Amino acid sequence: MKKNLFITLFLFTIALCSSANTVANTSESAETATEAFDTHIGTMWDLSIGKKLGIVRLSLQQSVFTIDTSMERAMTIVGVDTEIIPTYLKVTALGFYLYHRGDAGNYRHLLRYHAGLNGAVPFKPLNLTWGARYESTYIAGNSTPTNKLRTRIRLVGNIPNSKFAPFIGSEHFLQLNGTSAGHTERIWIDLGLTYKIDKNNAVELLIREENRQLATPQQWNTNIGFAYKVNL
Repeated sequence: MKKNLFITLFLFTIALCSSANTVANTSESAETATEAFDTHIGTMWDLSIGKKLGIVRLSLQQSVFTIDTSMERAMTIVGVDTEIIPTYLKVTALGFYLYHRGDAGNYRHLLRYHAGLNGAVPFKPLNLTWGARYESTYIAGNSTPTNKLRTRIRLVGNIPNSKFAPFIGSEHFLQLNGTSAGHTERIWIDLGLTYKIDKNNAVELLIREENRQLATPQQWNTNIGFAYKVNL
């Protein structure tokens, strides 16, 4: 039953990604296809703390992102999740506060929430993790949110007797409202490595290639990330 439910949800996630890419590709004109790309280099710094209380897990994360020589965002995230089927299926809710630099270079206060599902299926030598979230972002002073559907897939190396876990994955952002509704907003491609210091502490290094398709011109950004994770 667990595997059947997982397969159904996993195929649903794949279908969302596939349909979103189809919509985006068929709507792109020849002009867009030949449009020059803008490129930037950034960094991502994360510190997260998690605590499991019974069937509920609470988390707090502080992040700072940079782009070129400027801070792109400072972000605080509070999360809660609970297992529906251990390992295979979780329900997740996240709340965000962001001090964010817009495309015009002005900093804004944003509020955001996520609600969604995620899970994992262990294999050898790989584990597969997946997720699907509804995202809604409010800019201070603007009552109309920006809504997206985010779908994620990641393969994690399962190396026996090793503290290292390499991974590769991608995340797709589908715009749900506004003039660009139904289009791919951005795609992330991640390549990284997690090192488990002990049962409570871990560090993660990653390189993220980001394609922002709705930016003008389109952007291909390279981000280098470092995360420190604590489980209490």
